[in-house]
Amino acid sequence: MEFSKITNVSLTDLFVQQVENMILSGSIRVGERLPPARELSVQMGVSRPVISAGLTELEKLGFVEIRPRQGAFVSDYRRKGTVETLVAIMHYNGGTMRNNEVTSLLQVRWALERLCVELVVQICPREELTGLAPLLESIAAAPSPERCAEAVFTFHHELAVFSGNMLLPLLYHSFKPESVHLWTISCRRTGCEALCGVKKRLYQALLDRDLEQAQLITDQSIEAGMDQQSGFVF
Repeated sequence: MEFSKITNVSLTDLFVQQVENMILSGSIRVGERLPPARELSVQMGVSRPVISAGLTELEKLGFVEIRPRQGAFVSDYRRKGTVETLVAIMHYNGGTMRNNEVTSLLQVRWALERLCVELVVQICPREELTGLAPLLESIAAAPSPERCAEAVFTFHHELAVFSGNMLLPLLYHSFKPESVHLWTISCRRTGCEALCGVKKRLYQALLDRDLEQAQLITDQSIEAGMDQQSGFVF
């Protein structure tokens, strides 16, 4: 049995969360001007420094644009956002990912993993790849779906490191919470054994330097993830 950590949330975080939710729900629309900090402070019962810090954070996340002497306006986060914006979107609605978010994440993962296996086949020595075997054992021996999902993430993250591309591991790590969440769903629906089997076949294809087979397994895995009826086995 595992419990989540209990953490204190600052007033600034609560302000940011409330405004994010209003923007993502459509209560505040793109281009709309937010009330002045003084007015927000009165309405929300917090100090102006809390509001100022929150607006600065929202601008960093791509949700708000602060214009000197004009105020804060809701930005089009699709054009101004970053990976942090994506994380905020995926945590919207209590962390329950919507269908379009799942699809978007899987499409990006498909592109990254195809590139990853191609680079691994091209440049990674076979003896270095054998170091991944203990990670596969960790997947098979995981005592819970959550631990299995964490082990699967570690396996893919190490592959990204072995690819030699400096950005791939960083990108993988940026999507860790969401990826682990989906792999956990997969484990709960089909069992860790099925997920482990997919990773073992991918590992063997990489050892055999069989790029076509490795990419086929990647394609099938992502296609399976697109179909909820398949049980998210990816």
